[in-house]
Amino acid sequence: MNNDIKYIKDNFIESDELCRITTISKQKLERLIDSELIPDASYKIDSKYTISSPLGDEKIVSKKEKYFPKSIIPVIQKCTTLENSIKYKENLKADFIKTFTNSEDKRFAYDNITYENGKVDIKKLNFVFEQEWKYYLQGIYGICTLNATGSEIAKKEIAVKKLIDFNKKHENKKLSDNDKETLRILNTEFNKVSNSFAPYQRVKSSRGKYLDKILEFNSLSELIKNYD
Repeated sequence: MNNDIKYIKDNFIESDELCRITTISKQKLERLIDSELIPDASYKIDSKYTISSPLGDEKIVSKKEKYFPKSIIPVIQKCTTLENSIKYKENLKADFIKTFTNSEDKRFAYDNITYENGKVDIKKLNFVFEQEWKYYLQGIYGICTLNATGSEIAKKEIAVKKLIDFNKKHENKKLSDNDKETLRILNTEFNKVSNSFAPYQRVKSSRGKYLDKILEFNSLSELIKNYD
């Protein structure tokens, strides 16, 4: 099996199985997505099969599959009405804002969102959340984070921006022992909330650009997160 397909099938759930577990129809699933009550699929796989026989005949069969993060199961079970969906969005936003505002490293994330005294511009943060909510509905955080929670979205943003800052300071330089220890900590923080990404996405992902590369360059390949 192709490594990308294996990664998706091992870590995500196909729509038919999702509907079976949550006891909803495919039509209901699509209505929930179209109504922005739940996020869209994170991965879509279009397959074509050629069927042939010794009789010299041939038929091409197409198959389309949608894969969702497994964390969507309890979301569907709770958010099958507009009222529940609005409440879910409010809870996700509260989780996001609480995590972000309480972080000691919030200054790294979302340009110019903190004042000189370290406090957060709440108006800007509310705007930022609405942008993140759009990405969430597109299925992006099913790809980028482990569970697509509000807290993980905030932590992922901070972790990535800290890695970007670290890379800018140490790009193409061999790290000192102290810097290596800092990188180990950044690696741990990132891995607590971040997915591996499908193999075909890895090099261009935040993990590939800001972790894998600098870890390998500094002979810390044992810290690179491998596929199981």
